[in-house]
Parts: sequence; C-alpha cells; structure tokens
Amino acid sequence: MLDCVQANLALLADRRHGPGRHLALGARLRFAPVPGPNGLPTVERALDDHLRDARHLLGLAVVDRWHATTSADLPRGHDLVYVVADAFHLPWVPYRGHKHMDHSFLVEPGPAGCTVHDAYHNDTQWGPARPGRWELTAAELSAAVPDGARVFRLEPVDRPADVRPRQHHAEPDVVDAYARAYREHPDRVAALDRLTLETWLLARSRRLHAACHDEPAAFEEHVRQWEALAEQTYLAYRRVARGRPEPPGVLPRLVDLLAADRVVFDGLRREIAAVVARVLNVEPAEVLGGEPFPSFPSFSSFRVVDIVERLESALGVEFDADDLVPENLHRLDDLCRLVSRASGGPA
Repeated sequence: MLDCVQANLALLADRRHGPGRHLALGARLRFAPVPGPNGLPTVERALDDHLRDARHLLGLAVVDRWHATTSADLPRGHDLVYVVADAFHLPWVPYRGHKHMDHSFLVEPGPAGCTVHDAYHNDTQWGPARPGRWELTAAELSAAVPDGARVFRLEPVDRPADVRPRQHHAEPDVVDAYARAYREHPDRVAALDRLTLETWLLARSRRLHAACHDEPAAFEEHVRQWEALAEQTYLAYRRVARGRPEPPGVLPRLVDLLAADRVVFDGLRREIAAVVARVLNVEPAEVLGGEPFPSFPSFSSFRVVDIVERLESALGVEFDADDLVPENLHRLDDLCRLVSRASGGPA
C-alpha cells in the first residue's frame, strides 16, 4: 500500500503513536498531476508533500533537517532519524546497481555502528524488496550514501482529530489532459515506462485509501481493477520495449477507473449496490463483494432491464444506448463506470 518514501514515515508513526496509525496516510485520495520527467505529467508527490502529510495526518513534525555526507552525520547523536538517499547504492534493496531513485529508511545507533530499518515491501524486476533491519558498520553506512543523504528528525505532535477519508477528485478536463499527454507522447517506450510507475502509484494509493474506511472490503473489487491496470501497463511497456506493437486499452481503462473513483469512494457505489440488491433479492453486502450478478440465482435478462431502469430513475441519469451491452451490466464496478459517464465524468 505504501511507496518507498511513505513506508518508513508509516513505520515511524506506528513506533511513536502505536500500531495502525500509519493508515491515516490514506485518508486523502487525490488525483493532482504536476509536470514531470520527459514532458509527461505525474502524480508522484515530492518529499516535502509527504512530510506535510506526516504532520497533518500522522502527527509527526520535522524538528530538524540536514544533509549528511558521512555516516557520522546521519544520527548526530539522536536516537532515531528518517533518511532519504539514492536507492542505487543501498545494499539491502533490489534497486542497488540498477535504478537511481529516492528511497527512505530509518537509522538508529546499533551494536555494529548503526541499525537500519526499512519497511518497504514491493516486487521488482530485480527481485523482492522486503521489510527488515540490518546492522551496518560506519564504513558500510558511508558506502551506502556516497552522494550524501537528506536526514530528518521527526517528533510526535498532536494529530488533528478529523482524519476521516476524503476525496479530492480531478475535473474531467484534467483527466483528459493527463491521458492525452501519455497517448500523444512520441517516445512510446518512455511514455509507457513512466505510465507503469503512475498506475502503480495510483493503485497503491487507492488500496491505502480503502483501508482507511470502516469496511475496506466494500472497495476490494475496485482496488483489484486498479492493480490489474498497473499489471496491464507494465506488460504493455515490456512489449513495446522489445519492439512489439503497443497493445490497446491501457489509457481508456485508466480514464474509466479515475471516473469510477468518484462513484466508488463517494458513497454512490453503495447506492447502486442497494438498487441491484433489491432487484436480485440479495443482501447489499453480497453485491458490494464484487460477485458477478449472474452468480445470483435470481439473475436473468429481465432483472438486468429492471436494474437499468431503476438506476436511471433513482439517480436521474440516462445511459448511452451504446453502453447497454452485457459486459457493462453484470458487475458492480462496471455499473459504477456507466453511472459516472452518464453523470458527466470522463468518457
């Protein structure tokens, strides 16, 4: 659920405030792209954005920061510090020797010199990254940060009482501009390489946001759709990188899922599920679980017509006739996307 910068802010929050505090990092669901590498927009957030989230959502405030050039500069006598350095040189992560990117970890004094804690969990093309702790000598730590590191001391502060899940959805023109930038970029390998990271970040943030709700299982099917998109994008990138034709469908699916975010996380999904449940004579929880409607004994083509008519009446929308095909009408998330489009979301 957490990227390589968030993961150790989360670990620090749980150590300072108690288990589970880290889930508050998902309280705000955003889609706010900014200019990024290669002329492409990105949803990747800057380190200072993450540190602001730590203050406002986790109750961790930066009380000191500095640039370390040697291992002696890292803890500076403090019991625990948060560090961001280049993953290319870190011996405990699979990115070592392969990829330059910011990566966080915690450092505290240890028996060999220092103890490094890293809570990051991910599977990469170079192997798995797994949470753990490592004892390093001063020389080993210095070798791990040859270009220096950014170091932060964070201390617990009172957290705002209101960290309930909230969504900040983008307007359709923002979504369209984002998709168009990736669709029209002339370097397809670079575009799909970047889009692989983008969809991975979007999928992880949706899973983390779902975990903040009282009933995260209600969003499982939608989150799985995001994770499937990230996988589809990576496969498209690998195919194009080998000189093969670009598979279609990635960007339309991305736009659909961004539109569905508004429906799924704003409560409309429950309303749609309630309508379906009444028609099929089942419990709303069964529909919210993501089961295909044909799996319910009461399902028939007549019930599908009833569902469509009741949704149009209850929600004040009119579905496009071209959308009323079976593959759009047999699952809750598909209905959510139809409702979003009928309500003026991205097409």
